[in-house]
Amino acid sequence: MSLVNNLDNIFKKGVIGNVRKAQEDSHDMALKTPNGDLFVVCDGMGGHVGGAKASSLAVESIISYMKGQYYPNPIDALNGSLQFANMQILGFADAHPEYKGMGTTACIVLMRDNDVWIAHAGDSRIYLYLGKERQLHRITRDHSLVQTLVDSGQITDDEAEHHPNKNRILKALGIKPELKPTFNHLNQPIHPKNGDIFLICTDGLCGMISDNTIERVLGDNTSLANKGEVLISLAMQGEIVQPGGQDNCTLELIQIDGSPFKTSYFHSENPVGRPQGGQGGKGSRKKTTIILAAVAAVVLATIVGLTALFIINAKSNEQEKERRAELEKLKQEVKDWEDSLNRCDEKINKYNNDKGTLDSQIKQLEKGKKLQTTEGKPITIDDTKSKLEQIETNITYTNTNKEKVQKTINNLNKKIDRIEKELNKKNGNQDTKKADKGKSFTKKTPKAENPPSPVIASGTPTTGDASLSEEEKLNNEFNDLYNQLKTDEKWQLNVYLSPLFSKGTKKNMNTLKNLWEQNPINKKKDMISEIKKAKPKK
Repeated sequence: MSLVNNLDNIFKKGVIGNVRKAQEDSHDMALKTPNGDLFVVCDGMGGHVGGAKASSLAVESIISYMKGQYYPNPIDALNGSLQFANMQILGFADAHPEYKGMGTTACIVLMRDNDVWIAHAGDSRIYLYLGKERQLHRITRDHSLVQTLVDSGQITDDEAEHHPNKNRILKALGIKPELKPTFNHLNQPIHPKNGDIFLICTDGLCGMISDNTIERVLGDNTSLANKGEVLISLAMQGEIVQPGGQDNCTLELIQIDGSPFKTSYFHSENPVGRPQGGQGGKGSRKKTTIILAAVAAVVLATIVGLTALFIINAKSNEQEKERRAELEKLKQEVKDWEDSLNRCDEKINKYNNDKGTLDSQIKQLEKGKKLQTTEGKPITIDDTKSKLEQIETNITYTNTNKEKVQKTINNLNKKIDRIEKELNKKNGNQDTKKADKGKSFTKKTPKAENPPSPVIASGTPTTGDASLSEEEKLNNEFNDLYNQLKTDEKWQLNVYLSPLFSKGTKKNMNTLKNLWEQNPINKKKDMISEIKKAKPKK
């Protein structure tokens, strides 16, 4: 079941404006992905070369991420796709200095079953046009300097459209590793009804013509394709207050035809002076306030004494449940990123091996030796140097990605620590409350005569205990070396080239750990000796 069943109800197009020389916008869609129907629009920045690359890389990365696997939580899927795209752009720019400073906005509409989920960063917009009510609603709020001025009451929304700093955005992909996109209001799904139209566009449309003009065109009794063409044409012409075509214009229109809902449910971000409300499109904020006030009065009149206490406790328990669920999700994310880190290590090891082979070939060629490929083609020194240069670029690019992945893991672990402390503190407070009430509340502690051996992450006792067996002491020594190795790439490479790794064995830290766990005690002694021997001399 899909919210859009007829492909004629989808229109997408991008054009170069009257001023720009090249198209910096990118857009695409992907139907029936594991996560639903996906629509993406991005507006690049950083010059016509950088902007085009950033926006196209973002669109490709977002769609690739969504096609990769199913994510139960749509918000997680959207956030993951944007974070992935952000890292791809940053990594590409690091590896290609000529693209430094490139970035892009991003708007995503994801339709899963009967729900619609959105995400955005920058000043590209998503609108919802209510077909029955003939009303246009913004459902995203621009991440821009002028929007903050509007929100603080310093300028009006109309003044923002013509403000000299209207192009200064506060969020974009490719600017920094930390990206905080915006998603559905209160993380609640949007429920459109049949006849409603989603409009995703760059500011080459909404910055050239007013919302009133867009609303009028979408209300015309014509095909969706005609509406799209008219909107682009008007954006190129502009309006009385400003010339058109000052930027490239890209838009996607999606008209709903498979909805079970009779009333549209959404949150409107319309400015003052335009229709508000989010249910059916007709409700005003005033009406909503009156209804909420009436409900609140009834609730307050009925909730007393122990009932209020029960609700507070229930809410507290629900919040704790949510925090624990968030904690588990973060821990899973850490595991996923650690897998990425291992893949980076594997790539770097492969590149270093290839680099060693090419270095050797260059030395032989410089001495006049003739070499050829397995197919019998001659190997030239220029081709070999070119390959070596590419491998060095790949190593730099992968190392940059590795640093970013490690930084992400560190940030996630900080969040995990904060949540665990918060939950522990809460449980501690509950323990104190029980004690204050006079109830017996004691925690079981081990007997003093049999204290447990402290353990480290691998499950082995720590050093300093005279009662440790020889194997336990070896385990401790190995763990110390292993932790040092993880931060020293040169030492790692020496270890991978040592007799510890036989030909054809995957050369990474996980393999080293597995070798340790599989070997008997005499072999473990040899392993420690080889690891120490491989340590670079200062």
